[in-house]
Amino acid sequence: MNPIKQLAGTITRVCELSPSAREYTITPSEPFPFTAGAFVNTFFEHNGKTIRRAFSISSSDSDTNTFTLSIRLSLQGELTPLLWERDFTGETIKLMGPLGLNTADKMHAKKIYLFGFGVGAGVVKSLADHMMRRSELVSLTLATGNRTIEEILHKDYFDIIATDPRVTVKYVVSDTNQTIYPDGYIQNHIRDYDFNNADIYICGQGMACNALQTAIANHQPRNCQFFIEDFH
Repeated sequence: MNPIKQLAGTITRVCELSPSAREYTITPSEPFPFTAGAFVNTFFEHNGKTIRRAFSISSSDSDTNTFTLSIRLSLQGELTPLLWERDFTGETIKLMGPLGLNTADKMHAKKIYLFGFGVGAGVVKSLADHMMRRSELVSLTLATGNRTIEEILHKDYFDIIATDPRVTVKYVVSDTNQTIYPDGYIQNHIRDYDFNNADIYICGQGMACNALQTAIANHQPRNCQFFIEDFH
């Protein structure tokens, strides 16, 4: 378990991931070891007020000098409209972390399933990188749930790791007007998966996580452990 720190971090890069998501690269003031699956609390100052928000880390836990956060714009939120309105590149914020219970060190199965809804694909990316460095890994299956094709996040990375024979990647798009990818929701496309003797990680909005967990449980898998990271 990495110790929780309170430190400063500078936003050194911001890049567009989709029409409604961005990746923020943070350079902490000191090395920041974490385990994939962790999140960090961020503290932004605006008009004399501190806005605190937690974001899952989306980069590899092999790098302790920088990390990235995949952030979705929420029009009803207090922070993200501000992030989209103003360029925070070069600004320093306060950080607290790493935090989290559903981290890679808790997952020991040789068969791993990673499911991410929306921006949850970010932490799935971090976990996938960690799992692929395990020599004992037999299979890694991941799927992301997306509203539209344009909202598929980190596809370049997932397409690269899909060339590994241990890895299977699926993109599910709820927009039924497209014909490139399976449509609907992830739980509509799990019939061929064997969840026996597997660790299963699910990240996304609470309702989506619950629906997928229920669908998997209906398969009555044996020796199966769930790790659920739901956000609001």
